[in-house]
Amino acid sequence: MPDANLARLADEMAIRAVLDEYCLRLEVDEFADWLDLFTDDTVYEVYKMTLTGKAEMAGILSKAPHGVHLPGATRIDIDGDRAVTVQSYLFISTGTDDWNAGWYWRELVRTGAGWKIARTVVKFGRKEDLPVNERARALAFPVRPA
Repeated sequence: MPDANLARLADEMAIRAVLDEYCLRLEVDEFADWLDLFTDDTVYEVYKMTLTGKAEMAGILSKAPHGVHLPGATRIDIDGDRAVTVQSYLFISTGTDDWNAGWYWRELVRTGAGWKIARTVVKFGRKEDLPVNERARALAFPVRPA
């Protein structure tokens, strides 16, 4: 196999590892370990909020409900030191009967410390307390991040 193909496979495996750790670190590690997956200037869009930087993310997202994150199918498009991914997910809260499902759109960048998440857009397909007109049946397919 040519070296370029091996390098691409290595990058894809490294990116998949970051995406797997995204879910696991929220569940079995400290919150600071989860934040380590992101660039310092990361942008995170969720709940109609745009959070910029790790400190702002920590201030809001550290208060999010705990539960099990089940990552789904993942698409990875790599272009040099940047990658764009989309991944479906299901989240089941362990503290309530709430759950949600949808898609994570992410942009990752290669850094001296490996691949890091530079941008995340969370698009809900189903969330228990969303108004009926914002639930999955109201989505236009194909689904887009914004």
